[in-house]
Amino acid sequence: MIRDFSLKITQNTELFSLLIIILFFSFVTYFIFSRMKEKEKKEDKDFLKDSLLPSSKKTTYSKKDYYYIVLLTGIYAIVSGWMLGNPTFPNTTWQPSTTPQTIILELPEQTAFDTIYLVYGEGDNNHATDYQIGFHNLKLEGSQTLQSWEEISTLDDGSIYQYTMIDGVYNYKFIRITSTNLLDTISEIGFVSNERFLPIQVYEDDYKDSIYPATLLIDEQAKLVYQPTYYDQGFFDEIYHPRNAWEIYNQQYMYAHVHPLFGTSIMAFFMMIFGCTPFGWRFGGWLFGVFLVPLFYCLIKLLFKKTKFAFLGTLYLCIEFMHLTTSRIGTLEPYSVFFILLMYFFMLKYDQTNIYDTPLKKRILYLFLCGLTMALGFATKWTACYSAIGLAIIFFVHLYRQYKVTKNLQTYINDHPELDEEKIIKYKKIYHQFYNELPNLFLLCVLFFILIPVIVYFLAYTITPVWREGYSIQNVINQTIGIYDYHAHLEATHPYQSTWYQWLLDLRPTWYYIGNDQYAHTIACFTHPLLTWLGLITIIYTCIDFIAERNHQAFIILVGYLTALLPWVFLVSRCVFSYHFYPTSFFMILSIVYFFDKFQKRFPAFITFIKLFTIVSIIVFILYLPVLTGWGTTWDYVHALEIFGSWYFG
Repeated sequence: MIRDFSLKITQNTELFSLLIIILFFSFVTYFIFSRMKEKEKKEDKDFLKDSLLPSSKKTTYSKKDYYYIVLLTGIYAIVSGWMLGNPTFPNTTWQPSTTPQTIILELPEQTAFDTIYLVYGEGDNNHATDYQIGFHNLKLEGSQTLQSWEEISTLDDGSIYQYTMIDGVYNYKFIRITSTNLLDTISEIGFVSNERFLPIQVYEDDYKDSIYPATLLIDEQAKLVYQPTYYDQGFFDEIYHPRNAWEIYNQQYMYAHVHPLFGTSIMAFFMMIFGCTPFGWRFGGWLFGVFLVPLFYCLIKLLFKKTKFAFLGTLYLCIEFMHLTTSRIGTLEPYSVFFILLMYFFMLKYDQTNIYDTPLKKRILYLFLCGLTMALGFATKWTACYSAIGLAIIFFVHLYRQYKVTKNLQTYINDHPELDEEKIIKYKKIYHQFYNELPNLFLLCVLFFILIPVIVYFLAYTITPVWREGYSIQNVINQTIGIYDYHAHLEATHPYQSTWYQWLLDLRPTWYYIGNDQYAHTIACFTHPLLTWLGLITIIYTCIDFIAERNHQAFIILVGYLTALLPWVFLVSRCVFSYHFYPTSFFMILSIVYFFDKFQKRFPAFITFIKLFTIVSIIVFILYLPVLTGWGTTWDYVHALEIFGSWYFG
């Protein structure tokens, strides 16, 4: 079996299969692009021909750029989507019609079993008095004769979309389930003997004609998994977001007060297509994680104008530990970070224009798209608010730079009376254009960056049945206040919480999952240590270089990095985790690219270090794949990867 062979050679059950697919994809991609003709490059003309008026920066893409984008995006899509999640999962859910309610199940063939499997989903919240979900002192009893009953277990634990398993030595023909709480739910129950689910049927159900008959407990036996891993069930925060997404597409009353719900609505859309399954609730995050690859390439190309560094920076994103792990779990981070990067992309497009050589419509379009994507980020997760501060900083600095250009033009006219009439007219036109556009520009910014985000935020709630009494503006306001109160006053602690300074040094991973079948499975969320440690050095270098040279690239990187990080330093005092560093990590990678670009110009031989660092980083990424993805490995190998005492993987 290829998995066993791969495990023996690489300590990773999936690596050989992945390498075969990646090599095939790379060959096909190269074959296609090698036969494509390069488009003729148009000469980039500065129509102003004027040293006082620098041209707007243009970004052009070559065939090599498109090849790199397709290659990196495709390879990342393969790796991050491999064994993403099971496309089947028990969905039909039983709930009591009255209390107390008793159901008796029968094992018609074999009565000896060693494990009871239970999975619960969500009930009908629209008609319940409270949030209907889970086990509430649910009693399981067994009997051979229906005359005397022995208690097996009383269930009051478990998490939604996760398996609850009760081990023991049992021999009962009949199983009695007694519910004393209308908020109980069970999606499926199964009985295992010798690694096989036993046949089961309903023996007694007084409410078999109700909309929730006892047959719902046993109608999806084929979807139960004997040794479930991360692939077959939810883990970590998937007990929250997929549940809310299920409520959205089923139009159920929601218990949601942690984040806005646009990102959850995107998840709900994909769950409508693929079902309420591990694959269904992870697919949207995987897709947006894949989208981030070409977006990041375009962002780097926009900032540096160099193909090789766009390739290098995007490659680093593809091997960034946190990006991979976060793309493979059903949470909001892939959606929110995608909108954060996209709003920065459009702001940079605007930042690289000038009033005198870029049409007003194009500049307004960039601002509109920036504001719209910022609005979608707000409506997904409030962390976009932190990064939005960077947009304002970049905008006003750009405005100041435009002001300096026009001021210099006026000064130049005054100091050079010998100027010909044509130039004087041209310079005065630009000068007046700046001041004439200014009021309208500010009004548009109010529309794009205040009114549209508010409207989008409020409209995003119209598709979510959060409130029993229905949608209203006041309810959205109350919900928003509730979200703030939750985060501002949360006093919970967690064994794998961390602090911002631990993120900078990669000291405390967030441990997500542990499981076993014939292999060891574990998932931890943290950044690539080599990129993190070098990134700390390069962000310091970027800061120093900006102070010394006032480099605009350094300015953009620092604004993005600091506005994403500093709120976690000064504003947030509650329990936080390593994945809160995720938005900052993109700008950390940009600082590495900036550092490499600068040093290679000064020291051509530095390219050797870049190549060695990249190769070693890829090797480290491959070595850590099992603890980033949950793919099968051995526990000895897992523990060998815990190179620091604060790194725990199971």
